[in-house]
Amino acid sequence: MRRKVTPIFQDSFQKRYWRQIIIGIIAVALCLGGTIWWLKHRSDRPSAAQYPILGMQLSQSDGYQDFDGLKKDGIQFVYLKATEGASYKDDNFDTNYSRASGTGLRVGIFHFFSFDSSPERQADQLFKAVGSQTGDLPIMIYLDYYNDYAQQPPAQKKTQMALAQLVTLINQHYHQNCLIGGAPSLLKRYVPHKGDYPLWQTTREQPTLATKNGFWQYTMASQIPNSDNQTNYQLAVFTGTKQQWQTIK
Repeated sequence: MRRKVTPIFQDSFQKRYWRQIIIGIIAVALCLGGTIWWLKHRSDRPSAAQYPILGMQLSQSDGYQDFDGLKKDGIQFVYLKATEGASYKDDNFDTNYSRASGTGLRVGIFHFFSFDSSPERQADQLFKAVGSQTGDLPIMIYLDYYNDYAQQPPAQKKTQMALAQLVTLINQHYHQNCLIGGAPSLLKRYVPHKGDYPLWQTTREQPTLATKNGFWQYTMASQIPNSDNQTNYQLAVFTGTKQQWQTIK
């Protein structure tokens, strides 16, 4: 009985076919792996060469934080929410302040400004809530619209006067500089014209308002670059030089 012989050309075709299938699978796997790597390592962080000092803003809504881990991931400063208006204190402030200060991170605190409470009442709340826990960075007063103020913004001159008075009260009480933060549109509208105020500008675009020793919060929710930490943070960079960073307070 004669054995069935497979033509040479058919055998070669099958080998080429399976070789192409295997190459295609490898190519897809490489593309998928590259995409996963890119998604993991992509970053909206501004140039590290231009802005080498990286930090973040934290409040009780961010939950428990491993500050030693944050430092190892390249974070150099944290701004902790302390108070808001004339009666609110962040639930995690004392714990965050104590634990962050013990890591060697530079620590700042911020007060969320109220358009409805007097500067005196807001200052009293800040003093009572934080005591001497003011950090080694300028104390930030943060502005943002709430309730219906986005549709009906507070009066410009009245707010400028209240903000200037609050800054003065804090300066006199702590002998510490103040920083004013918020979106550039709010800062342009409400930062007092008299005085030289460092700014914390919250914007995805390159900041346009001139400021000395300021900060740029470039995201409301991003992961720390080149870190395995999957948590999203409100990340910011210092806009001055390394030399200025050493002297800011």
